[in-house]
Amino acid sequence: MTHTLEIQTQHIPYRDGLVAWHEFGNPVVNQLPLILLHGGHGSWEHWVRNIDTLAQHFHVFVPDMPGFGESSFFDNQFQSGVIDPMIATMNTLLGEHQDINIAGFSFGGFVAAHLANQRKHISKLALLGSAGHGGPRRPRGELLAWRDVYASGDMPRLGEIMKENLFLQMISTYDRIDAQAIRIHQDACVATRFKSKPIARPGGLAGQLEQYPGPALLIWGEHDLTCTPEYLIENLVSGRGNRAKELVVDAGHWVQYEKADQINTTLIQWFESV
Repeated sequence: MTHTLEIQTQHIPYRDGLVAWHEFGNPVVNQLPLILLHGGHGSWEHWVRNIDTLAQHFHVFVPDMPGFGESSFFDNQFQSGVIDPMIATMNTLLGEHQDINIAGFSFGGFVAAHLANQRKHISKLALLGSAGHGGPRRPRGELLAWRDVYASGDMPRLGEIMKENLFLQMISTYDRIDAQAIRIHQDACVATRFKSKPIARPGGLAGQLEQYPGPALLIWGEHDLTCTPEYLIENLVSGRGNRAKELVVDAGHWVQYEKADQINTTLIQWFESV
């Protein structure tokens, strides 16, 4: 399954570079634009199984965040390298005072929480397997190094490494790691220049959510290895009136890829509700 809608890409200038924004669908009456943010070592294609369905309900914008995919790398500081160019190009594209909704996956969830507090005019958040939680993780093992293999041109071996790394962190079972997932992950890893792990791994998500007064939905796959969902539900959701949770059974970290139909339904209901 992949998206079939026509993609319109705008390269929005910022400083001496650009940020690539991919647009799907058209404005929808009484619905805010929906921005989807990808994860670390990712690209807009982290949402490839969701775009068609979501674009039937919302005007969808999916950037390659700065330092990823087609977008320029500015620097490896979180504020000046990611947040500032995201806000500036988002405002160029949509208008400074346009209300929007954001769904962020993994590192994109951490980015979304910061955008919600700095840009304002963000009505609702949905954070899927968000980074920045600072809580316990459940690793299957160390990710395999791939850069030397890529440099050698051994593409079959590179594909094997990418599949193994998807199993070690992103997808819950080998049989769900298809050729499309491997290709997306490989292309994104090769294009990644921004180092997100040192920024998100120490934490900070809880503080950002405390500042955000709007509704936030936090979603985790039952087998997400980048966190312990039960711990995060207790520490980030329980007792907070503006937050909701969903634990997706039989799914790993890349939950919107593994359980696309369920996540699409959840996001439509969340962002369409008043």
